[in-house]
Amino acid sequence: MASGGPDTNVAGVTISWRGIVFAPAAVVLFALSLYFNNAEQQFPALACLGATFALVTAWLALAARATANPESPIRMFIPRLTVFIVLGTAFLAAMQWRIDRRIAAMEAGFAAFYIVVGWFGIRGFDARFRRPELKAVPRKKPPRPNGAAR
Repeated sequence: MASGGPDTNVAGVTISWRGIVFAPAAVVLFALSLYFNNAEQQFPALACLGATFALVTAWLALAARATANPESPIRMFIPRLTVFIVLGTAFLAAMQWRIDRRIAAMEAGFAAFYIVVGWFGIRGFDARFRRPELKAVPRKKPPRPNGAAR
């Protein structure tokens, strides 16, 4: 139960609730994105693609929050994924700026969402595994020999 909720055991593999909920939703959103792109409906296709990436970044932030290992590779993966997705989104927004400003605005909104989710994922991870604080211990004065002046 370290994952923060009920887990399911399928064929000897334990799957958390996040995998059961987010994986099919991401696959469906990505399939819808491909369908709309094939139908030449650019705005819904990019909206579904952005929602797919938003879902995956939220999934990753929740997984980082639920981990019990402070040295988890998720900690290093969150900033990398966030930078990669934000740069891709910014590039797409820049390319679409002269064609359709609605798409550029939507992509800017997705980029802001990715940054916020990545920041919360890292902050939640770091807040959970703080290093111990060191306190100065007062030094005891050595005992004075009998008859010593003060």
